[in-house]
Amino acid sequence: MKKTILVIFGGNSTEHDISVITGVETLNAMPVKGYKAIPIYIKDGVWYTGNSLYEIKKFIHFAPAAATKVGLVFKELYTLGKRGKLIKIADVDCALLATHGGSGENGALQGFLEMSGVPYTSTGVKESAICMDKVVAKSALSSLGIKVVEGYEMRYPASEEKIEQLEKKLGYPIIIKPASQGSSIGITLAKSREELIKGLELAHFFDTRILAEKGLENFTEINSAAVMIGKELVLSEIEKPLTASDFLTYSDKYMGSAKGMAGGVREFPARVSRKIREKILETTKSVYEKLNLFGVVRIDYLVQGEDVYLNEINTIPGSLSHYLFPKIPHAELLKALTESAIQRGTEKVPRYVTSVLSNIGSKHK
Repeated sequence: MKKTILVIFGGNSTEHDISVITGVETLNAMPVKGYKAIPIYIKDGVWYTGNSLYEIKKFIHFAPAAATKVGLVFKELYTLGKRGKLIKIADVDCALLATHGGSGENGALQGFLEMSGVPYTSTGVKESAICMDKVVAKSALSSLGIKVVEGYEMRYPASEEKIEQLEKKLGYPIIIKPASQGSSIGITLAKSREELIKGLELAHFFDTRILAEKGLENFTEINSAAVMIGKELVLSEIEKPLTASDFLTYSDKYMGSAKGMAGGVREFPARVSRKIREKILETTKSVYEKLNLFGVVRIDYLVQGEDVYLNEINTIPGSLSHYLFPKIPHAELLKALTESAIQRGTEKVPRYVTSVLSNIGSKHK
């Protein structure tokens, strides 16, 4: 019997469109033998399915009436029939998450799936929340002895005193980031106080919490991915995205190709020293294991001279980073993700039986 896999994408996120690219690419690459993939597109909080969702062009001007609204009840997928009657579509074996950013990557969707008893292919609830929040992630990584760029949490509007303290601690340039956004959205490289204030305002538009970091100069951006296949943690070769900007922008990542980061201009494998390569791979392995990550995870680094700084952890990377594993066919990677998720299952909460309610009941007889 085929296993039913929900391929979930879209959602309320600034990375919605990138998620659609990953979702459609994943749907069309899913192995056919032994699996039945069902597309689940989330738009404005509503879940949709339908065969038309395999085509990227259908999302340019999405027509809700052309798709079917669905909902998940425990491990079963339903739609509404006539007179509001629930019609069962399928029993669900696993959810393959292609939801970048927002509630699809920060642990919220993962928590819903946990409560519904549906295994899923991404990092767990707590770990997803930590990795999505740049301020919290920086603190967690520092506690593990992982080198990160010096940075501090800021609020907007910032007082004169706070700005002066930040300037004294970091000096210019200063890079300003929304704490919980991905894909370089809302980021500013400030080289003056005027640019700093504008950067804080822009970041605040996307998030109430802001991270201000020391802006590195003459650095190289390097990416590395890891995935658990069976009981083996497989590390990708490292890549160097190529850009003419001061840092890798949203446009650099996604606007040059309909394939997202998979179609970006890059140097692969990155030409770096053996020492730097080994340091990056060693750090990726260590972080994956120590933070209890799961599924495909891409970790982004900044390399300045001999220093390697961990910049960001992507628990649901664009196109699920299949392009970083060229020796593994895309369908095989998706199969490994799905089978690992099914084997992991959902979190098992120990039961602790008490007599509290029984005692209350006996007192009210």
